[in-house]
Amino acid sequence: MKNILIFALTLTLPMTVQAKVSSQQQMDKVKSNLDNSKANLTDYKNNLETVDKNIKEVVKARAQVEEQKKQVGAQLKDNRDANKKLDQQDKELNALITDEKNKTATEEKRVKELEDMVAKIKDNQKKREANVQNYQTQLTQLQEEKKTWSQRDTQLKEQDTQVSKQLGSLTTQEKDWRNKKKGYEGEIGRWNKEVDKQQKLVEQYSSLSEVKD
Repeated sequence: MKNILIFALTLTLPMTVQAKVSSQQQMDKVKSNLDNSKANLTDYKNNLETVDKNIKEVVKARAQVEEQKKQVGAQLKDNRDANKKLDQQDKELNALITDEKNKTATEEKRVKELEDMVAKIKDNQKKREANVQNYQTQLTQLQEEKKTWSQRDTQLKEQDTQVSKQLGSLTTQEKDWRNKKKGYEGEIGRWNKEVDKQQKLVEQYSSLSEVKD
């Protein structure tokens, strides 16, 4: 930024050559102050444009991250719902397996008591054993699927944490840029006043010079 030389105006009209030279020097200083003020005003306006562009980019990025967080949240909910369903199926299959095993045990006792029903009971045992194997296979597959969903839940939680950190960082950046914007706007207002002040000084000295001439 340019430095401004501030000095008091002398409104009396000098009559000597030396006074004319001094008046010209003051005029030169006033013009120099005006040029410096205009340069400062231009710099702050350029800085304000840069800040506005940065704010727009941060706001845009923040909106995208918020949408991403929303999607991750929805996926987490779906994942939890799927886990609940798998847990329920787990209980149901274990109950079926227990039931089949209990029935098998009961039928084994009946074999000893009812020799005439041995053939039928054994046939039932084979069927129930097949059912147990089928349910056991389903249970094994279910356990593997639960592992997959559990791993996916962990990954989604990590992703949600990263997104939250990114969102916090962007929010901080937006706040910093907005604070800078306020500062630049204040400086622009201050330098606008300074330009007006220096312009009035130039006009006053111009009037004085015209009167002398």
